[in-house]
Amino acid sequence: MTDFTILPSRLRSERLRASRTLASCTLAVISVLAGCSSRAAVMGDKSKAPATVLPTNAQAIVVAPAKPTETEAIKLATARDAAANEDYETALRVFRELLEDNPTLADAFTGMGAVLEQKGELTLAEPAYARAVALDAGDFTAVSSHGRVLEALGRIKDAVFAYQRALMIRPRDMDSNLAMSRLMSVTGQSDSAVVFAQRAVKTDPQSGPAHLQLARSLAKAGRGADAIREYESACELIEPPAEVMLALVNAYALERRYQEASNAADALTRTAPSAAAFERLGWANFRLNEFEKSDAAYRKAIELDSKYWPALNGVGVNALNAWIKAGKPADDPLRDEARTMLQRSMKANPDQPKVALLLMKYQL
Repeated sequence: MTDFTILPSRLRSERLRASRTLASCTLAVISVLAGCSSRAAVMGDKSKAPATVLPTNAQAIVVAPAKPTETEAIKLATARDAAANEDYETALRVFRELLEDNPTLADAFTGMGAVLEQKGELTLAEPAYARAVALDAGDFTAVSSHGRVLEALGRIKDAVFAYQRALMIRPRDMDSNLAMSRLMSVTGQSDSAVVFAQRAVKTDPQSGPAHLQLARSLAKAGRGADAIREYESACELIEPPAEVMLALVNAYALERRYQEASNAADALTRTAPSAAAFERLGWANFRLNEFEKSDAAYRKAIELDSKYWPALNGVGVNALNAWIKAGKPADDPLRDEARTMLQRSMKANPDQPKVALLLMKYQL
């Protein structure tokens, strides 16, 4: 009988062949996505073969992660230094050479993914990170980087899975917890978003971005008072962007803390004047029955953006209220102004049934 016994040396040879095949497939996918110019950078000019597609059962080929030899470690450092100096072509060439010699070197795939991500080529970075994770599922850098790119590509479910794996490796990692909070918010899981943001804050109580994400999560979960506290904490720790101050104004408004909303909006108009900021100031003053201040703020918003319909509504409603209080005289200029402003608002944004109802109700 023929002896079909496979010797250990043959097993090693078969495994290496499988690894080289899978590595080549992954590199081919990256080069196909990159196009001709990037193909030369990732694959090398000598590669003229037709594009190979990564097999559907690629993940079934399990290969133990290879630790870099001393020589490989030196080349990895060379590639990383090149990347740090924005010499991306050299970095990619060195990573490719490493993978040609050792297709199980997860660090090289991770490095390649990082370079492609830095270049903004996220669709190419993703399969590189994916291969690194397949080779070494315990590499936090590869796993979390894969999640980051998946999130940027809008692959929400895959990103959630990647960040879950990252948090299994480092449960207290702040960036991964913040990412999970963002993703939970996107998928409508507000309570879970709060939990992950709270973990991030607990990890680093002095992190402004962590408090900010927690504030956003709390606001989305309908916990306005708690959101305000976190917005205020974030503003104490970082120079808040205008959008954060607007969010704080809205949080005050939801809690009917109109004076604080007015104060915050007034501060925002001084540091970052915009139509939105002045409109919020006008709205808060309207709620405080400060109608002259309200009207002035609304008009300033319209000066900055003549089509900003919330401010057009503000001026229109102020004029309408004043006309009603005056007894609704037919020839009152306030009536004309109310009609003009509300009609301009409807032209800027036709989807306003309440405004349309006002125009009909008062025959404006």
